[in-house]
Amino acid sequence: MSTLHHDVVVALRRLRRAPIFTTGALLVLALALGVNTAIFTLVQGVILRPLPFRDPERLAALSTLRPDTDRGAWSLPNLLDYRAQSRSFEGIGAAFQWSANVTGGDEAERLQGMRVTANYFDLLGAEAHIGRTLTAADERAAVALLSDGLWRRRFGGDPAVLGRAMILNGDAFTVIGVLRPDFTPQIRDAEVIVPFETSSDPRRDNRALGFLRPIARLKPGVTMGQASEELTAITARLRKMYPETNGSDLSATAVPLAADLIGQTGDLLRRLSGAVVLLLLVACANLACLQLVQASGRTRELATRVALGATRTRIVRQLIVESLLLAAAGGLAGLLVARAGVAALLAISPATLPRANEVALDVYTVLFNAVLALGAGVVFGLAPAVHLSRAALAPGIGSGRRTAGSDGRRLRSVLIAVEVAVSMVLIVAAGLLARSFVSILSVDPGFTSAHVLSVRLSLPRTRYAHTSDIDRFYQDLVGRLHAIPGAREVAAANVVPLNGYYATADFEVEGDSLEPGQLPESHYRMVSSGYFRTLGVPLVRGRAFDDTDRANSTPVVIVNRTLARKHFGQDNPIGHRLIVHDAGTKTRVVEIVGVCGDIRHRGLDLDPPMEMFVPIAQVPDATSIWLANNMYWLVATDGPPLNVANAVRRAVAAVDPQVPASFVRSMDQWLESSVAARRFTLRLIVFFAIAALTLAAIGVYSVAASVVVMRTREIGIRAALGASPQGLTRWLVINGLFPVAAGMAAGLVMSVLASPLLSGMLYGIRPADPATLVAVSALFGATGLAAAYIPARRARRVDPIVALSVE
Repeated sequence: MSTLHHDVVVALRRLRRAPIFTTGALLVLALALGVNTAIFTLVQGVILRPLPFRDPERLAALSTLRPDTDRGAWSLPNLLDYRAQSRSFEGIGAAFQWSANVTGGDEAERLQGMRVTANYFDLLGAEAHIGRTLTAADERAAVALLSDGLWRRRFGGDPAVLGRAMILNGDAFTVIGVLRPDFTPQIRDAEVIVPFETSSDPRRDNRALGFLRPIARLKPGVTMGQASEELTAITARLRKMYPETNGSDLSATAVPLAADLIGQTGDLLRRLSGAVVLLLLVACANLACLQLVQASGRTRELATRVALGATRTRIVRQLIVESLLLAAAGGLAGLLVARAGVAALLAISPATLPRANEVALDVYTVLFNAVLALGAGVVFGLAPAVHLSRAALAPGIGSGRRTAGSDGRRLRSVLIAVEVAVSMVLIVAAGLLARSFVSILSVDPGFTSAHVLSVRLSLPRTRYAHTSDIDRFYQDLVGRLHAIPGAREVAAANVVPLNGYYATADFEVEGDSLEPGQLPESHYRMVSSGYFRTLGVPLVRGRAFDDTDRANSTPVVIVNRTLARKHFGQDNPIGHRLIVHDAGTKTRVVEIVGVCGDIRHRGLDLDPPMEMFVPIAQVPDATSIWLANNMYWLVATDGPPLNVANAVRRAVAAVDPQVPASFVRSMDQWLESSVAARRFTLRLIVFFAIAALTLAAIGVYSVAASVVVMRTREIGIRAALGASPQGLTRWLVINGLFPVAAGMAAGLVMSVLASPLLSGMLYGIRPADPATLVAVSALFGATGLAAAYIPARRARRVDPIVALSVE
């Protein structure tokens, strides 16, 4: 212990005598360890932290699958059949999106919520923060659970909220509990949860209407794979029994609930973790180089210690202690960087980041930081320590000459090559993502996002139970919206582009003979007559909707270019008729009157799906009543659309003060949110790449500078023999660029080999894009040249007489 204490004292003294080196090393470590800890904190909160439920590893999310669509929702009859026939689960429950207008207070508010089966919380094993959760006895009760955020925002965190009545969509619900702050709902941003009565729901007999997101709890000993196999067998039976709704291409699967809640964010964070580890590797190589440069003057010191009896093991231990002290101090500083980094990450992260409220520094992140700092200290300290211990035995105390073996040029060159190679990988990744992002932003979304405001309205069914009431509200609102100064066009639709929601319907071209269950699926839009003008969607053929398209006129439809091409080829689809299957139980025959351009509703990087548009005035009464609870209004303006947001809110309140205006956003904001995840990834990768490039440049500079110092005598000899200053500079630059060139070559190979890992994140560009590789190579070449040239210029000022007198 006394020996270790002595090593620590000596190491501290040594570090204090080299303030520039110590400060620089601490800054590099603080940055590298802090960024790694910040990213780990994000991964810990989103991915690694177990869900706050009982035995979360046994919780599964269930979904239907089709070859041409993402995981889909279940219908209520299918849910009941799976529940009755399954033997792998302790139980199956479900949730679905539900929104509510909260009235009765100072101001009406629109809340995102969900309805859940009565066994939902029993299956989760979730507990309330105050009060209780739902039980089987609550299936028909008008009770509600609040999120922690809603409880604090609307009720000030008052525990007396239990038993209080909330008016939701005109009905009174009794608050029975407040959920824990770390509760992660299946429906994003859900703030209020009420029970779903399966026994009397009108959709109980509609097998084609998928709206439920089921969850299940595995029985002990049952795996996800076994549960999925059982679901596949049940699906096969249901396909035979109900071929019209459960088509031959339908299947079902079970996945861990945690994976379902995280979605694609998990892959994104894992890629970022890999990138930040590369940055740490660059930092370690950089610090090893700096230590070798710093230790160039320690040869005599170490030789003296050896002469006094120090063993090689003792020398290595002393040098490792210095590295570990640096790493420990860097780790502490890294925690401060990580704290700020986590706040910055959450500030720039997309709004869709799951479990964001659980991201915070905790004991696990502190432990991770400590282990990482320890590992980094060993990594960047071991190789220089071993090298210096060997070098100390060679020269002797009285020798002032530096041999090739003692000055560590070869090892430093290897470390620089490693730095450059790893940095190349990061910068190539940043270049590919940047070019991909530019490609996405250049995609035509199919509509005009500038100068368009969107707002979502929900008319409570208790007050708008008839289409005549809904029509009066619409007519009054349209007049008031048109009267707003700067408003040019007004339209309505069931969804807006890029908002993440969509409705679909099966259809067939009249005259085709398709088997039930094999009908093509199209996105189904219900829009008002001014929709295409308001959003600037071009009409390719035919006409737009107008006031003659009423409930008592010929049912009409406008299809997009993709649907027209797939089903009519080069033929003119105008005048043809489609048979639209409304949730598989009703059919409507509609005549094609127009073809519009494609709109990228699902994302700028996804091909437009087949779409059909029908006028709101012609949808059935039952659909109109449902639509009134989920309607977006669009206002095209002369100036910035958000400037009229308050006027739109006042117009809505003037028609009905109990109808809140929610999701008040410009279409530019919807467009921005659709690429938010890509922008987040790009920002971080670019930051990592710039940091790696900077560290690599510092490494090249340090090696080039040390070469000038180490070879002062040789430079003097060359100058005395007639070498010109330009020739000396060129010779030193070429020597300095050798490790850079080797690292660039290795980096290019590594980038090409690693490029498939980015394939899912790229758009409009190949993973091994030649132009990006050439540009990054040119950037690195220029950076390396500058880093090597600056110290090489000092050789011009070397006096041969002085140089030859150097020991």
